[in-house]
Amino acid sequence: MKIIWAITGAGHLLRESIEVLEKLSQKHRITITTTNAAQEVLQLYGQNTKIQEILEKNPENQLITEKEQQHSYPFAGKITHTKYDLIILSPTTANTTAKIVTAIADNLITNIIAQSAKAQIPAIIIPVDQKEGPTTTILPPHINKTNCTQCNKCIPACNFNAINPPHINQQKCTYCKKCEKTCPQNAIKIGEEITLHIRKIDAQNAKKLEEIENITTTTHPYNITRIIKKIEEKKKEN
Repeated sequence: MKIIWAITGAGHLLRESIEVLEKLSQKHRITITTTNAAQEVLQLYGQNTKIQEILEKNPENQLITEKEQQHSYPFAGKITHTKYDLIILSPTTANTTAKIVTAIADNLITNIIAQSAKAQIPAIIIPVDQKEGPTTTILPPHINKTNCTQCNKCIPACNFNAINPPHINQQKCTYCKKCEKTCPQNAIKIGEEITLHIRKIDAQNAKKLEEIENITTTTHPYNITRIIKKIEEKKKEN
């Protein structure tokens, strides 16, 4: 299949999304598209190197960024007359979800969804704000600069040369937590969980996505492979 995988500026479910993206890229031709916010978040969570690895493994894969597209988003316009089999949007911020359900197409990703609807290309969307109420998400590795005394005890604990107090190299960190355990000041946080509250309106918008033609929603990126299998089976029947 020829797939467009769009990434927005959400940290929640980002690592899981990239994991599934990497697996799909071994079988399908993938065009990765990112918003400006997504580029920042990929860097923050150390996932931009994963994107580069995916691109390098298959020369047919490509990356289209919002910054490269300027304001007319010519790539999105080409979707209506270029053969793509599927659009995947994961993870999807509440902001992007709200724009899609209200038919606003003012950036690269929302334009892609709008154009895919015109071309009747199926889309799978994973919104991050799905259910009203408390939800848990994981922060990227970081060091509390106030607590850090730069004693440097954490440096030899890291087997990947990822830590240089008070900074952590997100690209090299593997979340092994060895540095965190050696810190006498409890200044290092690896995989720290925080609780956020999902607004009612954001949960309602996520639900409204299900009412839009050609869009399938699911709660987790790990469900994408199963949905693709159903799409392929339906395509064979037709």
